[in-house]
Amino acid sequence: MRRNDPLDVEAVWRYPLPMPMPGQPVCATEHEAIDQLARLPKPPHVFFWTEHEHQCPEGWGFIASLRVGVPPEGIEAELEAWTKQYPNAWLAVDMRDGSLPPSVTQPLNTMLAELRRPVIVIVTRSPEHEDWPQWVLPF
Repeated sequence: MRRNDPLDVEAVWRYPLPMPMPGQPVCATEHEAIDQLARLPKPPHVFFWTEHEHQCPEGWGFIASLRVGVPPEGIEAELEAWTKQYPNAWLAVDMRDGSLPPSVTQPLNTMLAELRRPVIVIVTRSPEHEDWPQWVLPF
């Protein structure tokens, strides 16, 4: 028998992921990401893709997500060069309230999924985010 009533679909991810996986970015607040990275047996080298270097947490590298006078193609070229220079590094993307998103020519979700490396999207409130599952390491 065919169902006539609409499915109850929530706008946010219902279940968190235990680890960021290549092709599936996760989200976390800056504090959550720092805490969970510290719990890993061998914390990875993390680079923060953000507007200003002073926004990077201590110990994280910096990749500019915006530069005055640089078109989106230039920002994408810098990120591609980074992927070749640091093949095992993780990427954290600054998507907190008040931050400008990276300047790119394609949809950000598509670009992050195609990076084929662990990506943590840094957000202001991780459980409420619609685009990415929350990163929660199991105890």
